[in-house]
Amino acid sequence: REKILEGAGQLFVENGTRNVTMDSIAQSLGVSKRTIYENFKDKDDLLANFLSEAMITHKKKSIEIMKNADNVIDALFKFGEYNEQTLKHINPCFFSDIKKYHPDVFNRVMGDGQIKNYEVTYTILKRGINEGNFRKEIDIEIANLFIHYSMEFFHKMTSEQEFDHHKVW
Repeated sequence: REKILEGAGQLFVENGTRNVTMDSIAQSLGVSKRTIYENFKDKDDLLANFLSEAMITHKKKSIEIMKNADNVIDALFKFGEYNEQTLKHINPCFFSDIKKYHPDVFNRVMGDGQIKNYEVTYTILKRGINEGNFRKEIDIEIANLFIHYSMEFFHKMTSEQEFDHHKVW
């Protein structure tokens, strides 16, 4: 199951989801399509599971970065570097393909707030205030929502206006 998720996920991010078939996944992994279908109902199920796992991994890495950073400013720079390195390996059509060809997956996994890592951004804001790097008057709840609405705006820019994902982020 993990091998299928990892291999299919790599194909999805490199080629977009539209260009990846269950046949191509099976062939690249050296397994039968039946093996894939024994673990995943269909391509949408496989994609949804991959995205969920990727978000869990991203959250764990974000928490690790925060934990190991000297201060909140250091953490923000490290988050930027980590996200830049991650996005560098993702074909821009990957995101637009999900929204266009897998709307149920998009709404279930990406559209319902799972992709929004409120806990990590809340921790960043709280730590920044505690360290004196952010103003103590900041309403953390409002600032946290603002951060996520801003990210949502940039995501829409890349998917609706066809801006290059790497330039926007």
